[in-house]
Amino acid sequence: MRMKYRREIDGLRSVAVIPVVLFHAGVKGFSGGFVGVDIFFVISGYLITSIIAAEHEKGQFSIVRFYERRVRRILPVLFVVLLCCLPFVWAWMLPQQMESFAESLVAVCLFLSNVFFWSQSGGYFSSAADEQPLLHTWSLAVEEQYYVLFPLLVALLWRFGRRALIGTIAAFAVASLALAQYGSLNFANANFYLPHTRAWELLAGSLCALLVRGDRTFRSNSLSLAGLAIILFSVLAYDEATPFPSLYAVVPVLGAVMVILWGTSGTVTARLLSTPPMVGIGLISYSLYLWHQPVLAFARIRSLTEPSALLLGSLALACVPLAYLSWRFIEGPFRKGKAVTLFPQRGRLFTAAALTASFFIALGFYGSTHNGLDFRLPQEARLAIARERHDPVLDTCLFDKGEISLPHPVRACLTAHSNDSETILIGDSHGAALAGVALRSFDAAALDLYVMTHSACVGFSGFFVSNPKYRLRCNAFFTGIEDYIDKTDKKTVIMASRWTLYVEGTPFDNGEGGIESLGPTYVDLLDRMDEPASRDDPARKARVLKQYVADVQKYLDAGRNVVLVYPIPEAGWNVPEIVAKSAMAGRTDLAFSTGYDRYQERNRAVIEAFDGISHPNLFRVKPAGSLCNKAIPDRCINSLSAERIFYFDDDHLSDAGAALVVPALLEAVRTIAGRTPAAVTQ
Repeated sequence: MRMKYRREIDGLRSVAVIPVVLFHAGVKGFSGGFVGVDIFFVISGYLITSIIAAEHEKGQFSIVRFYERRVRRILPVLFVVLLCCLPFVWAWMLPQQMESFAESLVAVCLFLSNVFFWSQSGGYFSSAADEQPLLHTWSLAVEEQYYVLFPLLVALLWRFGRRALIGTIAAFAVASLALAQYGSLNFANANFYLPHTRAWELLAGSLCALLVRGDRTFRSNSLSLAGLAIILFSVLAYDEATPFPSLYAVVPVLGAVMVILWGTSGTVTARLLSTPPMVGIGLISYSLYLWHQPVLAFARIRSLTEPSALLLGSLALACVPLAYLSWRFIEGPFRKGKAVTLFPQRGRLFTAAALTASFFIALGFYGSTHNGLDFRLPQEARLAIARERHDPVLDTCLFDKGEISLPHPVRACLTAHSNDSETILIGDSHGAALAGVALRSFDAAALDLYVMTHSACVGFSGFFVSNPKYRLRCNAFFTGIEDYIDKTDKKTVIMASRWTLYVEGTPFDNGEGGIESLGPTYVDLLDRMDEPASRDDPARKARVLKQYVADVQKYLDAGRNVVLVYPIPEAGWNVPEIVAKSAMAGRTDLAFSTGYDRYQERNRAVIEAFDGISHPNLFRVKPAGSLCNKAIPDRCINSLSAERIFYFDDDHLSDAGAALVVPALLEAVRTIAGRTPAAVTQ
């Protein structure tokens, strides 16, 4: 078996890298561009296995030489990219961002960045991930983890013949694909990043290499063009809602396999992929892949709002000459040019690589253990970031993991003077954001309060959530809470949830460049689980709203008082961050707000549904009355200064914001307690 250069494979590399770059740049029409990484995996498996098999046939395979090639191929450009990131990290990153970057820097140098990004909240498709300069290195880590074991597997099985090797690899590939399908339904984030659910894609390329032996090739215009077509289909049709990797990933992987096997020299596919532009982009594809994410991420970090499509598109295009320069002066020389003479001996090469990696690891440890080097920031910026530290009660009384059945009452979620309470606050994280201020205020007023909330849950049983993490957990949690309310005969229920999100399912866009970093999240009735509706289905939205009203009415009909907290205005942008970044840029006016009309448009359906409920024991608390049309007409305030910031992220009230809303809760409960005139609809 001999390995010969195939120009069309370099062309296929361009088919892989271009969609990835355009996807990360947010270019419309490339919603499935992330599948380019899967194509890279197939190509990598094909090329590496071709080399390993050729050397085994000649009896010349060396594991040390194999890793020497990997070091020369992967590390020089990677180290240069890491080095170039450092000045922008210092100048533009907030402390929390720097801490995360520093940790990712360590992970990259240890080829564990896939594990690191798996551990981060939000996932690959979140807006927060878009501001991770090293996010894309997860795929390098997967490859290197794969290549720790794969050459050893080939060496072990080579003696048993090609058929045994192919059969074993095929079996591993099927098992890995099965794990990917299972993982897509049960642990989506780990499934995306970890090597055991990605190995089948590399193994598919390995099988291609073992099937093409010596001069034996396959050739088919129709099959290779079909391969290109289904790759294009996945790039255009898939999006962040597509479970991935899963059986859906078979489409782009199969497309790459069909091109590699049947798109050989002489086919129309080979001629298309062998054109100079396609080969040129393919040759610089590794450098282009390395450069594009830091460039785009730093543009987003520097900007106060989401950068324009024109800017991101221009930066993506600018990465091409940057990639050419690093290919021309770094990649090439280190692989087969002058730089090889600097490190002719493997020992010297490995030592230089280890020392350079150690340098970055040391920097990473320093940055991650020194508060993100917050001394870099002006005082106003430090004040703004400090406001992110919300009351610890939010974390204590907001349940999103652990036991669902709780030993009520949980002491930490009660007012300090209480052993129990006839008043309970239920809901999601929007309710929990009120908890710290509410517990202190009620305690000072000698009123009892108990807080029980759960992330991403509407606050009632009988619903399932689109987010797999909470899909049935919310129903179980609030079934338990409702049983507790019934058994203890709670007199007053305060309801505070992000009602509109669960109806509409979309993150908030304030229309001024602030787009919330949240994936689609919505609910539907539990009895609809077997026939799930889409996020945009009007019938789903209507029945969810109807059920909201029915659940509120159920409490009222049972003789309880209900304090119903209307939708809390969302900000769209991370308020402490935008204030801090403004201070870093020298801006003195640190007041931010969003349009009241945007709030009304976003929440109209929920407000109208709630307004339609009539009962003497219903009390309405409208946060918009405290946050909107006060300091600025027709605006909802987000901040007034670095010290007066009313949100701790892009939609949750900070303690300062909660302090504007909680007095209305307190007044409602005082009314119920008979300290003011008898209960009336507020």
